[in-house]
Amino acid sequence: MLGTEIMGYAVWELAVIAGIYFVAGVVKGGIGLGLPTVSIGLMAAWLPVEQAAGILIIPVILTNIWQAFFGTAFRLVIARLWTLQLALVVGSLISALLIVGVETAVAAGLLGAMLIVFAAVSLIGKQYRVPVSSERSLSPLMGLATGLISGATAIFVIPVVPYLQSLDFSKGRSGREDDPNDITGATDDTMQKDALIQALGVTVLVASIGLALGLGARGELPLSVIAPGIIGTITALAGMVSGRAIRNRVSLEIFRRWVLIGLICLGVVMVARAVA
Repeated sequence: MLGTEIMGYAVWELAVIAGIYFVAGVVKGGIGLGLPTVSIGLMAAWLPVEQAAGILIIPVILTNIWQAFFGTAFRLVIARLWTLQLALVVGSLISALLIVGVETAVAAGLLGAMLIVFAAVSLIGKQYRVPVSSERSLSPLMGLATGLISGATAIFVIPVVPYLQSLDFSKGRSGREDDPNDITGATDDTMQKDALIQALGVTVLVASIGLALGLGARGELPLSVIAPGIIGTITALAGMVSGRAIRNRVSLEIFRRWVLIGLICLGVVMVARAVA
């Protein structure tokens, strides 16, 4: 039975993928992000990075639709961050074309390095604030940099997540709080809270599209990723429900810290394997 294949994947592989996405869903349900980071890191421990990235597309898109579109700040996010999103797709495509033919070990090493950087930055926890006046120039740069990294590693978080967390959504491009004529700023507390969550959701969706286009351009997005992708989506959603329950029972900060420490350990192992 374990040797039976479904669309090119052994049953045991699909079972492992299901388990990985459940764990990644628990992390996302617990701390609000991390599904792509955790799942791609764990899958790349035995699958080529390109194959793991292809499986990632369906679960990431489906689990982020609600986060991206349901809230009060979608219009704000698009008006304020459209240059970031456009540059993100461009960066993903450029990266995909540049790394064609690169050895799997190199891609895995890059992925491991990004896991270490993301987890270390998050553990330090230093909060920065980007002035509204600097966003016009910084947003496309952050999008391009994230696209280049995500196109090569399927990691969507560096540097865009710290950047989005540094933005003051209470002020729009006009620089004034509660300006009813400025659609790039939040008009109330609810919209201000929704803005970061929806900005993260929209960015992950766009990054997923960019990654899919890049993989397609390299011919590395076969139909065989559909089955594990659907299985991963179902178990990720179940994991998110469990993650929310865990969040209500244990310290969020302790849960978050151990997740990040685990990502650093995983990243170190991947880098060590790549250079060995």
